[in-house]
Amino acid sequence: MGKMSSEQASQKKELGHAEERTFNAFFGNKDSRDTNFSDASADNFISNETYKKELKEKFDSLKDFSVSLKSGKTWQFHLGRIDELSPLDKIVLTKTSKNETKVIHHLTFDEQKKILKSYSFWDAYLGKGSLLCYNDKEKKYTFFLMSEVINFIISKTKWNLLETGRIKGHLVKQGKSRSVITFEYRNDKNQFVLGAHGGKAGYLLFEILYENLISHEVNFNSKLTKQSPFKLPKGTFSAGMKAKIGTTFFDNDYLYICIDGSKWRKIKLQDL
Repeated sequence: MGKMSSEQASQKKELGHAEERTFNAFFGNKDSRDTNFSDASADNFISNETYKKELKEKFDSLKDFSVSLKSGKTWQFHLGRIDELSPLDKIVLTKTSKNETKVIHHLTFDEQKKILKSYSFWDAYLGKGSLLCYNDKEKKYTFFLMSEVINFIISKTKWNLLETGRIKGHLVKQGKSRSVITFEYRNDKNQFVLGAHGGKAGYLLFEILYENLISHEVNFNSKLTKQSPFKLPKGTFSAGMKAKIGTTFFDNDYLYICIDGSKWRKIKLQDL
């Protein structure tokens, strides 16, 4: 498969944001938009309250939450444009003998490390949710408390400055230091970026977090297989009737699903 075009990459990013917003709408109880997400079918729905109860049992201080969602077989852990370390108007760019862009930073490396070790710096850029969630695209979601992710990266990352001007962050996995995070100047975009050193390094970062932090997994497929046979009640629908989110029943023509209080969706039943 060839390299994605900028338009394809933009579409993929927007789809990811859409999934994140829908996830938060349903499980974080942010609003009452359509509850389907990640191509899940109706029989994969878990009620909002049940799901929040599971999260609270694992993260007992959690009252309300929003999710910063990362997904894929490789994890593109990217935090976007960063101006704090070296403002664009206070740097000098040169070329190495290999024609690589070398950044002469406005701040010394020690000054930059102090910023990189700052909680407030990471808190501003390491996602926007109270939970970091990795979706492996097989309907398994792994949750971390964002505050623990930030603290782990602050306390465990070892930074070094390369000749090219790139700052690389190393974390330990199985007793070996691994280059995982990178802070660099992107010549093609005229900006600094902070994130994983490629998709595979992003997934490596997920594995490191998984091995070192408390997490909570929800696997929709396995959860369904553990449940008793799925039985729906038959009922009669009337306009304006109220129910809990996720309440489901059928009549001779439709399957009805409550998405919020007195708001419902229906699915036309067809003969087989």
